[in-house]
Amino acid sequence: MGGGMNFLRGYVRVRLQSKEPERFLNLCAARRICIWAILRRENFYELCLGARDFFRLKEIAFKTGSQLKILEKRGLPFFFQRNRKRKAFFLGGFLCLFLLFLLSRYIWNIHIEGNYANSTGTVLEFLDSIGVRHGMAASQADCQKIAAAIREEFSNVTWVSARIRGTRLLIEIKENVDGYPVREEEPDSALDLRAQEEGIVYSILTRSGVPLVKAGDACKPGDILVSGQIPIADDSGTVLRYEPVRADADILIQSRLYYYQEFSLKHTVRRYQENTRKAPFLEIMGWRLETGKTSDESCDYLVREHQVFLTENFALPVRYGTVEILPYEETTEIYTEQEAKALAENQLEAYMEDLKKSGVEILENHVKIEMSDTDCRAAGFLTVLSPSVEEAPSEAPETETGKEES
Repeated sequence: MGGGMNFLRGYVRVRLQSKEPERFLNLCAARRICIWAILRRENFYELCLGARDFFRLKEIAFKTGSQLKILEKRGLPFFFQRNRKRKAFFLGGFLCLFLLFLLSRYIWNIHIEGNYANSTGTVLEFLDSIGVRHGMAASQADCQKIAAAIREEFSNVTWVSARIRGTRLLIEIKENVDGYPVREEEPDSALDLRAQEEGIVYSILTRSGVPLVKAGDACKPGDILVSGQIPIADDSGTVLRYEPVRADADILIQSRLYYYQEFSLKHTVRRYQENTRKAPFLEIMGWRLETGKTSDESCDYLVREHQVFLTENFALPVRYGTVEILPYEETTEIYTEQEAKALAENQLEAYMEDLKKSGVEILENHVKIEMSDTDCRAAGFLTVLSPSVEEAPSEAPETETGKEES
């Protein structure tokens, strides 16, 4: 019998004094009386058995010449019996269970995962604008409408799943990995590929449409690189009409990106002191109780908070944690020439790393770092390869047949 059932049904801890303890235990086993936690002392035994089974031991004790004495009464029935006059206690327990049941009918945690381009804060702000927020009734959360609203609001979201688990609203998002908005164009719409910046066409591989440039040609912003109008001509070469398509090509444009970064050699250094202290806090349904957070010094605050979960998916609107107060002092210092150049190089490397993450290939670096008495300046340009093209509506040129008809 499990420990939980023993607690619910109630059991007793008994002292057994017997001339024939082995016979006593064998008779209990023959009559299917469950006994556990047997301890042997000097002149007696201690054991546990169910409260109902205790009354069945009278005949066995008489046959074996045994004496039984109840040491403890444990379990839920005895607990209720001992506290039957404590009405306030039972009323509080009932109200606690009722409160837990009431809280379970609301959404206390909105969990969003799979989002990279769209921050969690941005998604939560949008959900709040359509009435989906923490503390709302779970019955008012329409998961299908929530998923449809997110897809409509964020153009780079390709798939959304929304479901309710306990008191949590779980939203799973999949975004367009290329980072470009998903466009739904009509099948017969024509789109050109146009240059976004000035440069030289480094390479072009056309899959659909008519290329108007080749590798080595110069281009300017707005120039059509691949046309979405395919000419249809007769046997004599006369263009009868144009077939609209969506131009598609891999194009790399070699261009220059001008770089300029300047900062003062004077800078503020913040040094944290060792006399840090922590202040606990408790937050219940948005109301926060804090102690000892105020400070006359210049301080930073490091917050560590935890949410209370009744079960894995039952998040209560209760948070607790600590606020670590970090006092500091600020002093003004001046970079040395080596420090300033190292900082400028780090900023340039971070800039180039961001370009590489966006698909830009860096061919040459013509950025120079110069020092003055008060400033450090990094200026120049980078020669890069990038797919700097965009789609634009295509207009069909007039055909010779159209001119004659007009």
